[in-house]
Amino acid sequence: MPELLSSNNAGDAKTFRLLIAEDDPNDLELCLRGLRKSGIRFEAETVTTRDEFVRKLGESHFDVVISDYRMKGWTGMDALTTVHENAPDIPVILLTGTLGDELAVQCLKLGVTDYILKENMARLPAALQRAREETELRAAETQAIAALRESEARYRGLVDNATYGIYWVAGNGELLFVNPALVHMLGYDSEQDMLTVKNSREFYADSAACDRVHSESENGRVDAVVEWRRRDGRLISVRLNGRRVKDPGREHPCVEIIVEDVTERLKLEKQLVQAQKFEAIGQLAGGIAHDFNNMIGAIIGWADLGIDETDGSSRVHRHFEKVRQQANRAAALTKQLLASARRQVLEPRTIDLNQVTVETLSLLENVIGRNIEIKASLAQDLAVIRADPVQIEQVLMNLCINARDAMPKGGLLAVQTCNSTLDQEFCTVQPQAHPGDYAVLSVTDTGTGMDRATLDRIFEPFFTTKEVGKGTGLGLATVYGIVTQHGGFIQVQSELGSGSTFRAYFPVSTETAKAEAERDSGPMQRGSETILIAEAHEALRQVANETLVALGYRVILAADGEEAIRQFTHDRERIDLALLDMMLPKLTGMDVIERIREQNSELPVILSAGHAGDTPRLGGIRERGWTLLQKPYSPRDLAGRVREALDRRKELVPDLKSGRKSSGH
Repeated sequence: MPELLSSNNAGDAKTFRLLIAEDDPNDLELCLRGLRKSGIRFEAETVTTRDEFVRKLGESHFDVVISDYRMKGWTGMDALTTVHENAPDIPVILLTGTLGDELAVQCLKLGVTDYILKENMARLPAALQRAREETELRAAETQAIAALRESEARYRGLVDNATYGIYWVAGNGELLFVNPALVHMLGYDSEQDMLTVKNSREFYADSAACDRVHSESENGRVDAVVEWRRRDGRLISVRLNGRRVKDPGREHPCVEIIVEDVTERLKLEKQLVQAQKFEAIGQLAGGIAHDFNNMIGAIIGWADLGIDETDGSSRVHRHFEKVRQQANRAAALTKQLLASARRQVLEPRTIDLNQVTVETLSLLENVIGRNIEIKASLAQDLAVIRADPVQIEQVLMNLCINARDAMPKGGLLAVQTCNSTLDQEFCTVQPQAHPGDYAVLSVTDTGTGMDRATLDRIFEPFFTTKEVGKGTGLGLATVYGIVTQHGGFIQVQSELGSGSTFRAYFPVSTETAKAEAERDSGPMQRGSETILIAEAHEALRQVANETLVALGYRVILAADGEEAIRQFTHDRERIDLALLDMMLPKLTGMDVIERIREQNSELPVILSAGHAGDTPRLGGIRERGWTLLQKPYSPRDLAGRVREALDRRKELVPDLKSGRKSSGH
């Protein structure tokens, strides 16, 4: 039967818990006496049979097992085997009367911690201490190995799950290690697949950039932005940040580099810089456009009046026509500049992009040239958009002419329309885009294409690759400005020798497209109503006055906002329409109209503007049913708008008299 024995100091933290297997009572007493005599602290449980040994080993924890080498029906080696199977960390010490050298060596090889000859029992306490130290040392080593494995697993997890690419490279460029993020970034199938690329130099689009990175790594640190080539050939911009490290498996140090794909970030930064350029140009253009358009408008007006009042065969008549021709060219250039700066005054309506495309292409057939084939592919279910048809026509004409110039030896010009729905993921890399439905107008050519440097600047005003005198540099800038002002955006794909594709995205409209009424091209219509004209520019004011007076209208003039209010207050009973400049001194045209409407809420109003610097308020003009007259305007434009506004007023008179329309009081 097992027996529990202990020293007087048992229970202390340093107490040995012993399991002693001994079937000879005399030898057991000899062992215990030696332990007590040494002063060692211990608790011991004794067993005599193998079954007792196995049961006790499973019930309690022991620091050391002491076993006689030979016992009745079993041996100390059987005890060793049992310990290894059930508690392999417990050291085993054999007690033996005699043990040959060969057998002793064999026992030690099999895992016996020590053996004690019974005639030298005094050595047992020291063997116990050494067994405990070895156990503690093994435990510490096991713990350290586990901690190291945990650290390695944690590091491996960080590397494998990192969103940044990571790779190790030797000094000669040999790839030593790559993580999954880098594999995905460069389009390889696996880490092993990527490591078949023996040298990291193959990733670089520019060998000089590779040399610079290598030079930096020689100094211990790497921090650079370079272009890499993916497996599919596509170029990406990456930021490399690395340091020199010691690879335990190599004599020479290597470099550990973290890779971040910054392609989209750099693209966004470029778009931001471009937007800032356009904004600066827009402010400049908007600042001068009003006065410039006033002067051009006056020139066009006087030229038109001169043409109308002179004989068609006279030299003076021809001179007036030349003046008007040059003034119209100046006006067109101003409109281009305003469009590129998104300051153009738009007159949007719901239109069918396909119809505009067909009409524009029919006009371009003779301009494009016979050596260029025009192919149109228009979506049958294309959604309608709300846009200024004249400006959309300008977009398509500019893109087609730009494509023609890129194909001096001829080629294919493909124009396509389609529907597209953009999600949030797409819009994160296209700042001007918003999730939703778009109608897309694409123009593709098979021309010379463009390099990266040209692509970065193609939408800049006045930038051109054409010879001096063969281009203003406003064509694509105008396209960009018009598309952006309509709430859309434009994308370009091009490579040298592979042609170019421009895609203009326009937000779709839920309204239905309506046919535009044709403008009357006959004689200017006359009238007898009274018109209040408030115009700051004297020459333009005089042209408007002479035009309308010649057509039978009565005209009251004002040079600023305050004078316009005084004139209206004095003659409000007989004033039938107000023509107001948006940029009047003292009080703006919008301020004047608000004051006038307090006295007559139904007065027809025409507001003239040279640019769309106050776009939200211009939108309010259309919503209220007022008329917008864009500068510079011709006498015919002025007369037509005045007559339209007055006739529209007359159509409402029956409703006003019957009380079906509010009087505003």
